[in-house]
Amino acid sequence: MPEADPKSSRKANIGHRTETLARKFIVAFSAMFVIPLLIAVYLFTEYAADGITDSTQIIALVAFVVLLGAAGFFVTQSVVHALLRTARDAAAIAEGDITRRLNTDTASEISDLAKNFNRITSRLQQTVDSLQSSKQQMQTLLSQVCASTGQPHDMTDMFNVFLNTLLSLTGLDVGAIFLLSPDSKVLRVRVASGISEEMRSTAIPVGQGVVGWVASNGQTVTTSESMPWGKPGGLTELEKSMRWAIHVPMGSAGKTRGVISIGLREGQKEITGEDLLMIQNLSAQVAVAVENADLKRRMEKTYVETVAALATAVEARDKYTRGHSKRVTEFSVEIAQRLNQPEWYVKDLESAALLHDIGKIGMPDHILHNKGALPPDGVSFVIGHPIGGENILKPVGSLARLCPIVRHHHERFDGKGYPDGLKGEDIPLAARILSVADSFDAMISARAYKPTRTRQDAVEELIRCKGEQFDPQCVDAFVAYLAENPEAGILLPA
Repeated sequence: MPEADPKSSRKANIGHRTETLARKFIVAFSAMFVIPLLIAVYLFTEYAADGITDSTQIIALVAFVVLLGAAGFFVTQSVVHALLRTARDAAAIAEGDITRRLNTDTASEISDLAKNFNRITSRLQQTVDSLQSSKQQMQTLLSQVCASTGQPHDMTDMFNVFLNTLLSLTGLDVGAIFLLSPDSKVLRVRVASGISEEMRSTAIPVGQGVVGWVASNGQTVTTSESMPWGKPGGLTELEKSMRWAIHVPMGSAGKTRGVISIGLREGQKEITGEDLLMIQNLSAQVAVAVENADLKRRMEKTYVETVAALATAVEARDKYTRGHSKRVTEFSVEIAQRLNQPEWYVKDLESAALLHDIGKIGMPDHILHNKGALPPDGVSFVIGHPIGGENILKPVGSLARLCPIVRHHHERFDGKGYPDGLKGEDIPLAARILSVADSFDAMISARAYKPTRTRQDAVEELIRCKGEQFDPQCVDAFVAYLAENPEAGILLPA
């Protein structure tokens, strides 16, 4: 047997109670007709007993009864209809339709009741709308922050998203996020909105000023003209410019990571309780993100240093390749910066360039030190070393973004490279940059299997191979760098 729908059952119960109420009112108001009728019959009987048979009196008596009956009918009908309509509207509201309003064009008593009821539902709807809006805004903020934290950058974008969205939610336009320095002695502005450029360089010692005190004590402080900052110690110009402000510590695991300062509107003594709670909760979340990012960076640094040590060990096996990775890293960074790549991108390329030949760690000495043509098994080792480097980095998830750079640094722009034969812009830009830097250093370095080329010869070779082996824009950027730095690419004798 199918289960009964609770909502349908509620509606049936409400309908039954409404019909019962209607019947009671019909009976009650019908009495307004029955009682006058009984009175009229009684009077008529008395008049007849006294011998009064005047037709005029009889007609007047009958008219009186009819009028009373008609009045009772119409009053009953209007009241019952109003009650039924009110009951239906109330039932709809009870089912969740808070946009429904009771009809106030009825009898005064019912109209007053309907007006009061409508005021209650209007306030309820405002509250629900406000909660829905806050929920949507929170979802938007969290999705933006989560999207920004998923990108491989230095978290500046995440801080900007957080601050700007927070200001938007609170209807304010001035704010700043201060982060604690690595030595935990100074707070510096990381991102800001509505603050002049010169104030963005503000540095506040921990324990001094409002921001420094909040960071030191881990407590929220609100300042305004009516509640000025009265503790000892001077204020920075930035703090003075925010006469009405709320300063919230960003803390996690009992440690303060920074401070969020939000400028209130002029004359506003405090922010609403809901907004304050939202700022405090999200500040804690951002502090956790900062802590996780720091932990991630430390882990990456340790791993990169370990792998870099292995890469150095690889180069130490061959006197001809010592210092190669370091020089390639320097050249790659210069090219990326001239191509206006963001800071996080340059840092990733720097790490990848340092580790690009790590796959040679498994290459046998007779191949690594070979002075002539490669032995039969040598080609597979040479072609496979980019994939070997990728496999070494892949187990560390945080370094997975470096794998495509290491894997494809021997691809050619014309598609004739290895290991995958990628062509043109299908090759990651970072790998195209690395290819130019790697090839240039290989040409100017002494190798067992080839003579050394001069700096100028190497430059001419890069230019000759533009569009074939190398990406033209990467070559142009590197050649421009070499022209402006004559000492670059000149190797000192060992």
